Amino acid sequence: MNANKTFLWLVALLVLFGGMFGTTRAQAPGPLLILHPPDAISSPPEVRIYASVLDPQLSQSIEGLGADAFLVQESGATVPLAEVAYRPVGLAIVVVVDRGGISARGDPRIRQATDLVRELVNRLSVTGAPEDDVIAIVGVGEGGKLQPEENFTYNPVDINLVLNALVEMEGETVRGGTPLYEGLDEALRLLRENPDAVIRDVLAHRRKVIVVFSDGIDPNFSNRAREEDIIRKANESGISLYAIGMAPQGGVLSRDAEGNLIRLASQTGGAYQIHRDEPTRQAVLALFDRLMTQRNQYVLTYRTRQPKGRYTLNVTVNTDLGSAERSVAFDSILEPLRLTLTAPTEGMTVTVPYSAGQYTGTLLLSVAVAPTDGVFRTPTEVRYYANGELIGRGGTPPSFEFTWDLGALVRPSLHAPSQEYTLQAEADDPYLDVRITSQPVRIQVTWEPLPFLRRALLWLGMYWWILMLLFALLLGLLVLLAVLLRTRSQLAQRIVTGTTGVLKGVTRRLGATPPAVARLVVVKGTNPGREIPIAGPVTKVARDPQFGDFALYDEYVSNPHFSIHLEQTQFYIVDEGSTNGTRVNGMPIPPHTRILLQPDAIIEVGMTRLQFKRVGGTTRQIQQPGVVPPPPGPGGPPSPPHPGPMPPPSTGAPPTHPYPSPGAPPASPPSPGTPQTGGPTRKVVP
Repeated sequence: MNANKTFLWLVALLVLFGGMFGTTRAQAPGPLLILHPPDAISSPPEVRIYASVLDPQLSQSIEGLGADAFLVQESGATVPLAEVAYRPVGLAIVVVVDRGGISARGDPRIRQATDLVRELVNRLSVTGAPEDDVIAIVGVGEGGKLQPEENFTYNPVDINLVLNALVEMEGETVRGGTPLYEGLDEALRLLRENPDAVIRDVLAHRRKVIVVFSDGIDPNFSNRAREEDIIRKANESGISLYAIGMAPQGGVLSRDAEGNLIRLASQTGGAYQIHRDEPTRQAVLALFDRLMTQRNQYVLTYRTRQPKGRYTLNVTVNTDLGSAERSVAFDSILEPLRLTLTAPTEGMTVTVPYSAGQYTGTLLLSVAVAPTDGVFRTPTEVRYYANGELIGRGGTPPSFEFTWDLGALVRPSLHAPSQEYTLQAEADDPYLDVRITSQPVRIQVTWEPLPFLRRALLWLGMYWWILMLLFALLLGLLVLLAVLLRTRSQLAQRIVTGTTGVLKGVTRRLGATPPAVARLVVVKGTNPGREIPIAGPVTKVARDPQFGDFALYDEYVSNPHFSIHLEQTQFYIVDEGSTNGTRVNGMPIPPHTRILLQPDAIIEVGMTRLQFKRVGGTTRQIQQPGVVPPPPGPGGPPSPPHPGPMPPPSTGAPPTHPYPSPGAPPASPPSPGTPQTGGPTRKVVP
């Protein structure tokens, strides 16, 4: 008996000690880390982790932690955090009032409990914001009846429903004990499996708390296994129980009753606080104040690269109190993008035209990019392949067009080529960092046949050796014929005689040559002093004899270069579109334009200078710029001036450099056996 009294005194002292220093709490070695369900849906590929970091001794949130305080691992691999924010997310509180034992007739404790609930309601944040606190209430009545009960309301919290439930409890008497654990089970159901889908979304990331007011006595309604089941459910969902022991005025709770409440609180990360007088009432209100800090959470944001599936997040936090580690699962909704080659279409035939000496066809390629998970994003570029080889890239959304140059794929040939191509597009999913490819598309590309002349030139370029062989054979035949002519003179004589007879039959007798009415005198160039008679209405001057009436044998002269026109008594000069142009008296004349030609006019073409003279006129000496003519020698005509540089020619004229000296032998014209062509004239660079 004395031992029992001693034990009761020790319990009383412990309760008194708890009343003096506040709440009885679990002596945790470090912080309490509670992870709420992550959000991987609102803004993929971002994943938001909601973490409550609490001081278990004070039952309040730990503030001021930065990104360096957290370590997040996704499926075992550390991920960098894009953001760490400490902000209000809201509380979700279920108040459980165990009315048995405190609602007897004349017992003031039911009124004390309802007053404390009102104090708790007054501390909630109810502003109409998305992060408002929400509250529900469960009363445990006579016979285990759960009444009154109000589910959560939201935006804003309709606190009148909870206040009305308090009034209802104050007016009813409950005889005998009530099943506390039934009320706690119902509170867990409202927080874990709420029947309202909208409320389930509201509760998803909030800090979930159960505040229970009870005398701790639950006879004939529960056992230790039931208690452990409640603790397990609470820990699985990150729900903490805060127990307020409603002791009689100046009294204490029984050891078993208080032990039940302490275990429920300490093993779920909550706290226990006795209430029996004014000092302990203030301790309860202080606990409510600290509880309000838990509406703030740390929101850890990072970008996931995981495709659709369930993954485990492991979060570690380091604080001044120590470190804590928890794991939570999340579901990724990301699936690779779908890439479709929209142009060209399957089985399409493309013909590449030939124009201006080359193939000039192109083909436009484009794609359509569509998400399969409902999360819109676009790749940075699309790569296009033909027969497995990269042909180009398109970087402009949404179609990522690329123009494929088909003309550059083949060179002109004798036979029109045709090729089948398998086209495919490829890109990188910007969220998952995986490669996506389109279905292959097969097309046929045909190049137009070349024109006949172009094919002939190509044939000559390819088989020039055949021409050389034929030429060698022809040359051999000519040599053989010459040998035969020399060795068989009689046969040769007969051939010559026969040929002459034929020529006599077709040769026309020449008539009188019309007299020249003007002439061109070569002043500088090949054969200086040579005179070119002008007798007909049109006289053409060229580089080579087969292209004009007269040849200058000047490599800077075109075929033909210019012409002299006689109309009645007037002479005109026309440049025939020469490469290096024509100057008259130092002035360039426009091509294909008739210019009046005055007597003694100086005509400059290429490296040749001529003077126009009418019949009966005299050729005068031409003074070269910058050169003083030497005095005439004794007994002879004055020496021609030393040739000097011509004036700077106009664009397209040959460079100025000394002409050949007058005494130089004239350049021999090409031999009659060498064919002369009207190829391009050598261009003089000024």
